[in-house]
Amino acid sequence: MNVSRTRKCGQRPARRRIIVTQDGTTTLWSQYKDRHTAREKLVIAAMKLAKSKRSALDKMKDSVAQLERPDFLWHYLLQSFATMGRAAGWHGLIGNRTNYTALRYNVLDNLSGIARRQQVETVCRAAGIRMPDLKAKYIIGCFDAVRTMGGPEAAKTQLLARKGRDAKIRFLKSLPGIGDKYARNIMMDVYHEDFRDCIAVDARIKSISRMLGLAFVGYEDQEAYYLDVARAAGLNGWELDRLIFNYLDAFKQALRSL
Repeated sequence: MNVSRTRKCGQRPARRRIIVTQDGTTTLWSQYKDRHTAREKLVIAAMKLAKSKRSALDKMKDSVAQLERPDFLWHYLLQSFATMGRAAGWHGLIGNRTNYTALRYNVLDNLSGIARRQQVETVCRAAGIRMPDLKAKYIIGCFDAVRTMGGPEAAKTQLLARKGRDAKIRFLKSLPGIGDKYARNIMMDVYHEDFRDCIAVDARIKSISRMLGLAFVGYEDQEAYYLDVARAAGLNGWELDRLIFNYLDAFKQALRSL
């Protein structure tokens, strides 16, 4: 006798309720309820925090002026690699003027290939960023790509000429080391109009998802969920993203109080 079978012969298996969500996907009723309950808490927490941080959020939107930088793309590529895996890496690579100056595009462009690689590797290690050797390869790869395009200003022009969010994301993801998160975050950092309804899913957002027992099928599923939360809270995706990024502890505390 197979003792692993707990269902008696002839007994019908327990019925599992399946629902079809608005986007056409199917999910178990129990999982849907968990998502719905978590959504309600997230909406309340977002509304509460947004009210107290409204002036700070509006001030962050002034970053749109950074789009005028001729070296906009190169600067934000460096910033991406500095913070990738640990936001504190900004201080060692971007905040440290010596290290930052050594990686300016025009400085690297005046070096030979070997000297350029050595300088990038040395600076990445000195800056104390995570995975310095891997990021040095990314920076060199991005340098080669940007130079092929004609330099930082020409690369910026090509990026901004792409129509719509998705085309810009594809452009940025073609650069070494840039994936879903940073392809969004680069443009969100300057409050670009095509990226105001985006979520850059990072460790902070994932920690909130774990806290609430949420599971997702890929990046876009998680982004869509938090965009729905943002809309229900009267926010755009950018505002919810920046609230969580800058005020994670306060956001989690608001959730715990519900």
